[in-house]
Amino acid sequence: MEETVDRISSLPDELLTHILSFVTTKVAVQTSILSKRWRHIWVSVPVLKFEYDNEDFDGDTGEDLKFEQFVDGVLQNRRALLDTVIYDCYFEHSTWEPSTEWLDRVALLMPRVIRVYVVAEYFKCPDSVFSCSSLESLNLSLHTPIDQFIDVSPKSISLPCLKTLKLCALELCDNFMQQLFTGCPALESLTLHSCILYISGISSNVLKNLTLFDCSQNTQTLRVSCPGLVSLSIFSGDYNIRCISFDNMASLVNADIKLLGYDDYLVPDNPRLVSGLSNATSLVLHLYCPPELQLQWKKDIANCTTFNNLKSLKIISSDMIGDFDLIACFLWHSPALQHLTLIADVHLFFEEGIGDTLEEARQDFCFQRKYLEEVKISCYNDYELASKLVSMVGRSVKTIGKIIIS
Repeated sequence: MEETVDRISSLPDELLTHILSFVTTKVAVQTSILSKRWRHIWVSVPVLKFEYDNEDFDGDTGEDLKFEQFVDGVLQNRRALLDTVIYDCYFEHSTWEPSTEWLDRVALLMPRVIRVYVVAEYFKCPDSVFSCSSLESLNLSLHTPIDQFIDVSPKSISLPCLKTLKLCALELCDNFMQQLFTGCPALESLTLHSCILYISGISSNVLKNLTLFDCSQNTQTLRVSCPGLVSLSIFSGDYNIRCISFDNMASLVNADIKLLGYDDYLVPDNPRLVSGLSNATSLVLHLYCPPELQLQWKKDIANCTTFNNLKSLKIISSDMIGDFDLIACFLWHSPALQHLTLIADVHLFFEEGIGDTLEEARQDFCFQRKYLEEVKISCYNDYELASKLVSMVGRSVKTIGKIIIS
């Protein structure tokens, strides 16, 4: 009988720990029973992945305690510095309040990445996370079963190496934002997801990427001033960004803006939402906002000198015919524009019954630009609407290189 050779165990420690970094820490620890060779390999794995869902145990708090003891035991036996820590845990089916002392121990191990996703009645992020000098990427998603928002208010912030930050389901104030940009001199990418914003501004000279997704604004105006910003994405769906203004966005390349309006939408007297994006090369606008705000946008565009860098414009609208005068404003103020994409969101279009008569379209325009390289029109098989839009674009543009209808 041919003897079996254990080739994996003969691999160097560095390779074995790298292999174990792709599995959960629970699995990595279980390899210690394989043989003497494997007994202590897990303590040097550069990535820790803690995963737990107390629904698997019918909300038994005894199991919650066992999991917490396991996390503590792993960190107490740690022999080497860390690269990445992932803590993905659900305590929503019990009254257990998970300890956060383990994060203090993690910070001492100088990780490069920390990602925490927790669903619990309460979770207080310790200040040590905000003073970890080695941290390059931080992701905090702290959810409660009753949709309350957890306040994050460290005494100070000192993250000199932090480049990427994502905060989800948190309550943020002006003091936190000021500390953030002062204490994170290398921060390049900021994502705020489903947060409550008690902030009046986002101001940074080094930020390159900014995403606001489903955040709720609780100040009258949110001013963004980021001269180094390259990419901007704003989406307000179930929540509401009431009023946002952009200043000093000289480096902007890509912008994607979707604002859904409400009855109590606050329309500012002098918004700089659209004209503040005038340096963008690529712009995507979702026109689902109130007519009063769209009127302000048109005035805002008219007050803007030109969108000199704009080459690609995509408009998604539930009332493409009614919104065409706003599109015409862009055509007039964007001399370098090459690609125009019009997407009619017919699902919302018919549900809300907005502007569903093609006869409302303007029949004359006061200008005609010379050339567009490409026009794409998507109307979800509404060929009458597509034909009307082709006609309207044709009256606004003298020569179109290519028209694509889908």
